[in-house]
Amino acid sequence: MFIPCIRVISLSQKTPMDNINYFQLFMEFLKYLIPALVVFGVVYFLLKSFFDNEFIRRQSRLKLEQNKLVTPLKLQAYERLVILMERMNPNSLIFRVSKPGISASQLKIELISDINNEFNHNVSQQIYISSQAWQMVRVAKEEMVNIINSSYAGLGPNAVGIDLNKAIFERMIQMEHVPTNRALEFLRKEFHLLFD
Repeated sequence: MFIPCIRVISLSQKTPMDNINYFQLFMEFLKYLIPALVVFGVVYFLLKSFFDNEFIRRQSRLKLEQNKLVTPLKLQAYERLVILMERMNPNSLIFRVSKPGISASQLKIELISDINNEFNHNVSQQIYISSQAWQMVRVAKEEMVNIINSSYAGLGPNAVGIDLNKAIFERMIQMEHVPTNRALEFLRKEFHLLFD
């Protein structure tokens, strides 16, 4: 007859798993983890620095390329607005629009029409200049129209173009600053601030 032999393990006996020192296992794990974290951190910061510098460099290059395209347009805008102010100046405007034998009412209409046409032709230039400069241009245009209207209002019903011309010049002499000259001076100063 076969009697099975049962081995009884007492609680005081240890298995191979019990012989493992958890502290040594943890230390062994840290021996690999700490250098890996250091390498990861160094690589992360090096790559981050590289990509940040590359991003800044590309932005600078794009900005430079955009400036190469926009700068000539800005220069052209200032040039065109200076021409606009010169063309709206009463001396230039009256000699360009005035015709012999024209009535004062017809001259008034043509002067205001010419100012509005010149202004509307250059309205897109506001994109390339400061809002203050554009405001000066708009104010100069509106003041010139007001000068023409108020000069015409002081004339009689039978007035001719020469009478309106005289009234406009007399009004300009009374003014401390000609609106177009004030706007022109502002455009020049702003131009020199930006491009000198």
